[in-house]
Amino acid sequence: MSGHLRPSFPIRYGVDPKSVNRALFGAWYEEDIYDRFCTAIPTAMRAFWWRVPAAIRARELIFIHVPRVAGTSITRALYGEGCTRHHSIRYYRAVHPKLYERAASFAVLRDPFDRFASAYAFVRTGGTPECRLSDVFVRETANISTVDDYLSFLEERGPLDLDFVMRPQSWFVCDLKTGKPLVKDLFLYGEDNMALARYMAPYQSGPLLWLNRARRSAMTLTPRQFARVEKLYADDFALVESLRGRRRVESVGAGSRDGLLHAAWIAAE
Repeated sequence: MSGHLRPSFPIRYGVDPKSVNRALFGAWYEEDIYDRFCTAIPTAMRAFWWRVPAAIRARELIFIHVPRVAGTSITRALYGEGCTRHHSIRYYRAVHPKLYERAASFAVLRDPFDRFASAYAFVRTGGTPECRLSDVFVRETANISTVDDYLSFLEERGPLDLDFVMRPQSWFVCDLKTGKPLVKDLFLYGEDNMALARYMAPYQSGPLLWLNRARRSAMTLTPRQFARVEKLYADDFALVESLRGRRRVESVGAGSRDGLLHAAWIAAE
């Protein structure tokens, strides 16, 4: 996914800004640089509170954009243009702890198998017209031609060595030490759509459009490939299943009301 740190001198002299990021800070993306500092020097990072977009501060609503889960559509509807970043919830907790405590925060998660298929399609096609895969990862993934190639690529790298679309969803929404969600409200894509629509209604400033859709065809995984995906995204499977379990309890308690109704609302193929 495209980054946002674009110093003028690398561009002027034909140097890839992400390569500069990598050489200086050990991370390709600007968001990851800040995330690292938020872990290393959290108190000092409060000086960067102003980096939180004004639209987020004004609404007191933090949306954590997990890639390939309709995040572009939601971000655009809530905040308008210019807020499509992939900061983790840990970033907001560090740079603006008061906002983190008082604001509503939410994220949308997706069935890990379905998201894996969507991310693979995104990588293989070089992104979408709305959001191109960054040049760094176009080069890094140039030799990937099969699902097994892609799985091996993921297995050999840590989160900061991967594009955002490849990372576990839990990386964006959880405390990395405890594994517990730091986002206050989580929704399941395709399963909580009506509940999410109600949640967003008081904040929404624009229409929800179908953005950033990747071209894809049906994916059939072998049993071994299924097992590799389950191992790679074990934390995501656990997180999604815990949410599904909670929803089942809520559904029984509420007489199976509309919380789990499927709705043709938004999609991020």
